[in-house]
Amino acid sequence: MINHLKTTFIFFAITLTVLYFPNCRGDIIATDEDYSTYGWSMYENKDYLDALIWFGDAIKKDSSHFDAYNGMGWTMGHLRQADSSVYYFNKYLSQDSSFVDVLDFYAGLSFAYNAIGNDTLARRYAETYFFGNQNSDLGDPDWCFCHNTDINQLDVRLILAISEFRMALFDNCQSSVNQLYKDLGLSTVVDEDLTTVLGRTVLVSHISTLQKSIKSGENGLNCSEDDGSGGGYCS
Repeated sequence: MINHLKTTFIFFAITLTVLYFPNCRGDIIATDEDYSTYGWSMYENKDYLDALIWFGDAIKKDSSHFDAYNGMGWTMGHLRQADSSVYYFNKYLSQDSSFVDVLDFYAGLSFAYNAIGNDTLARRYAETYFFGNQNSDLGDPDWCFCHNTDINQLDVRLILAISEFRMALFDNCQSSVNQLYKDLGLSTVVDEDLTTVLGRTVLVSHISTLQKSIKSGENGLNCSEDDGSGGGYCS
């Protein structure tokens, strides 16, 4: 009798479990967005190889998911695979260029082409595509890369100046350097005779100074809070 009651109770308990937790194992399926979220978590922890796996799985699950291509492009860049970075950024942009984080792609491409040594395309993606789609005069916030806010639009402007110098576009380079000083809130104005070796040497020294300043994080950009002065891109 007791054994029969135990058997009945166990059967009843199992029945309730099936009723209230139907198919509880196997029904929770990660979405492409979940994969990308995990990928960015790995990226932010500088675990770039694992990040690649998650972003790759996100692309396999949904080849139209822009955030996965964004992650692949930036992660490849950190792994010094600039060619692969270009591939993933461009592969998605060939499908669509009207999504919310498109500046991430244009900035990433300017960095990648700079690393490859293609100054023409580095300049094009910085000047025409990035700054051509980002206008602080119209109220656009200063761009920051929200998964690593040490990277921001000042870095893009620096790539632009470097590319212009390498292409012997010295007047353009001097304008970009002056804009960088202005963006940094500094009153420095460079006005050299760029037809001379001395003038170009001075211009290079300014680029070097700016590079060190930006690398050290002395940029004053407020990525997380709308301060009324261009901040809050990542808020």
